Amino acid sequence: MQRIIIAFFFLLICAGANAEKKTPVEKAQAKTDEMQKGLTLTADQHKKIYDINLKAYTAIAEYDAKDPSKKLKKKQKDMVQKMRDDQYKKVLSADQFKKYKELKKQEKAEEEKLKKQLNQLKQKK
Repeated sequence: MQRIIIAFFFLLICAGANAEKKTPVEKAQAKTDEMQKGLTLTADQHKKIYDINLKAYTAIAEYDAKDPSKKLKKKQKDMVQKMRDDQYKKVLSADQFKKYKELKKQEKAEEEKLKKQLNQLKQKK
């Protein structure tokens, strides 16, 4: 059982490393498609959300190319995320934005749960 869990986390880590190699266009498309599924965007919203995502991922990629420290990189991503959320708020309805925040919270909780499980497995070794 432990080997299966370790293999699962290894696959997640590999998938995460592979996701980093995506272009800003690919990331923007994936994020917009994910939001389409969860929020049922109109065609106009889809286009606007894609443009917001593309701008955000391009800004992050350009900043990452400068090879900043982890602390500065996190600060930059947080700033971009806040700006992106402010722009989402203008495009999405109140209900859609509320649902977006809920989905984002769930995603973060799942990520924390996986990190906790991974740390527990590391400690057992």
